[in-house]
Amino acid sequence: MSGPRYDRSKRQDQHLIGFECQACGWVSFPEEKRTCKRCGDAPAEMAEVRLEERGEIQTFVVQQYLPDDIETPQPVAIVDLPQEGEGEPARAYGLLTETDLDEIDVGTEVVARFRELFSDGERPINSFKFSVPREEKA
Repeated sequence: MSGPRYDRSKRQDQHLIGFECQACGWVSFPEEKRTCKRCGDAPAEMAEVRLEERGEIQTFVVQQYLPDDIETPQPVAIVDLPQEGEGEPARAYGLLTETDLDEIDVGTEVVARFRELFSDGERPINSFKFSVPREEKA
């Protein structure tokens, strides 16, 4: 019996790379789809596109009741990440970190960061998290 897939070896697992349907322009992130979820094109012809690290919150929820070993409150959001250049944004889901709850609202700009989500005791499990951008100290 095999365990869950912890090996994050695909480029899109560690970089902001989406896949754009050549028939309708819909962008899939982080996985390349065989069938376009918007137009139903199958097999879909998908082209790799790079995504900006800054995006905008479309909706969010603050989770208050989680298992005891998970810190609460835990805000999570759906974020639109624009393509580098022109094109439709990709929609991503992720945790909001290093952000006060009163800073979170629909339309808030956030930055995607590649961070450790948790550790299974042997290796870290990484993915993207989002935070409100901060001024760089000089």
